[in-house]
Formats: sequence, C-alpha cells, structure tokens
Amino acid sequence: MITSRAWGEYTLFTLDNGTIRTEISDLGATIVSLQYMGKERVIGHAAPEGYLEQGGCPGATIGRYANRIGGASFTLDGVEYKLVANEGRNQLHGGDRTYHHKRRWACEIDGDTLRCTLFSPDGDNGFPGCVTATVSYSLEGSTLRMDYEAESDSDTYYAPTNHSYFDLSGDGDCLKAQFQVNAETYLEIDEEKIPVAEKSVEGTRFDFRTERPVGEDYDHCFVLSGSPACTLRDGGTTLEIFTDLPALQVYTGSGLKDDFKKNQALALEPEFYPDTPNHPEYPSALLRAGEHFHRYIAYKFT
Repeated sequence: MITSRAWGEYTLFTLDNGTIRTEISDLGATIVSLQYMGKERVIGHAAPEGYLEQGGCPGATIGRYANRIGGASFTLDGVEYKLVANEGRNQLHGGDRTYHHKRRWACEIDGDTLRCTLFSPDGDNGFPGCVTATVSYSLEGSTLRMDYEAESDSDTYYAPTNHSYFDLSGDGDCLKAQFQVNAETYLEIDEEKIPVAEKSVEGTRFDFRTERPVGEDYDHCFVLSGSPACTLRDGGTTLEIFTDLPALQVYTGSGLKDDFKKNQALALEPEFYPDTPNHPEYPSALLRAGEHFHRYIAYKFT
C-alpha cells in the first residue's frame, strides 16, 4: 500500500507491506525513513530543511554521476566538457543543485510502485544532453527495490545511485558492524579521492571477503565480483544489497555532522567506478542518444 501526506512544502510517500515501511520524499526522490520490523534502519532528517540546508546526502538519489569526476571535466566524442566543480577542482555527486539537492521530482503511484521522474536539461552542471531520469520504488517481502531508468537526446554519461546510510542496530556506531563485500579488488585513490589504480584486496585492510567488523574509516570503491554485493550485520539484523552495477562505494560517515555524528551510519552506494569518463579501461557509464538505461539496487533485510 502507498499513501502520501504533506511534508512542509513537499510530499512524503509511504510504502508499507507490514514487513518494510519506507518514506520517500519528492524532494530529491529521497529515502527519508526505512523501517524493517518496526525499527528504523537508516538515518534521515526530520524535516525538509535538513535536506535543503545540510550536506551528507542521506537517502538521496544521486545523479547525474555518483562519486567523483577528476578535474571536473571529460572528453566525449572529441568534445571537452567542463563540469561544475564542487569539491576542490573535482566534481562530486553531479555538482551543485543536482538531482538530490533542492529539486522536486514528479512522483506518481502506479499500483504498488512509486515512480519518481526528473527532467535534467542539456548543460546541467556541465553534462551534455537532455536526460529524463526515473527511479521506481517497490516492496516485495523484506526487500526494497529501486529501478533506475533514463534516456538522453545526446550522448552523455549517466551513473546514478542511492546514498542511504545504514544503522541497523540504532546505536550510532557503524564501525562495530559486521561487514562482508564480494570484491577481489578495490580502487586505490589519491589525496583528492580520485582513483589511480585497481589493486587486489589480498593482505590489505580492504579485504572484506570474509565477514569482519568495519573497524576503521573508509571512503573507497570496491570492484564487485559476486552477489550479493555486500552483507551488513548488526543488532540481530542482516542487510544484503543486490545490484547489477559494477562497484560499491563504502563510506563510514567520517564527515557526518549537524543532525548526525561521525561514524553514526554506513553509506553503501552501488555505482559505476568513480571518474569512469576519464578511464577508458573502466566499465563504461556512457549513455548514447536514444538508448534506454536500466539498472537496479535492492536492499534485503532478515
């Protein structure tokens, strides 16, 4: 069942099947709340003002490009595109006033699915092409599924994700949670968090092939090699994330502040590799004109 109610100047849509209850706002197509068996499992702001005035992107739909693009530029078909830089000289999560920040999505209820749509004009934060982006939310059993679709009238790069932070036990310490990632390699990064090489996890602190506590801070991309992408356990609850995206950004919330605190919750972001437009050796995030983009992310609780 899906219901809706006013949320300040915006709208909150509630999807509830008795096992999972999630609240999604048309402000940024954002997951404001995600409850399993009656208990909150993510962090979020109590009012729209938190999303409008603070950072951190809790629960946000990220686009056009999740993670970083080095130098805030890329060359496509011989044309160089200068993007809006919003993290030093680089672009993070699509730039300023992007998909999740101060943008209202058009949302419609279609049976048991909530479909949110946003039109992104040519030149949006420097990206070419007019893009129509859609994210659809649906529940099945103990799973929340998100389907990401898009079309563009010009060749462009497109790489969305969801930026939920998980605190399964509610105790506000993600470093003690048990964590496993199906990844044989990770992306080594420079001081600006731009990838420089793909490295084996063997013998490093990035080896989460066997479940163990998170333990310390991470803001790194893991190259996925199996399914589920990852498993998180804490307080008697297990979260498995399934996706057909090639990588997973793991961020321990070291920069959380204001309404939240450092390491309060763990952001797990299925995505394309960061800076893919400048790395032809990476899986391509290129969306050609007239093509239909479709990827999914699913959160399964037990």
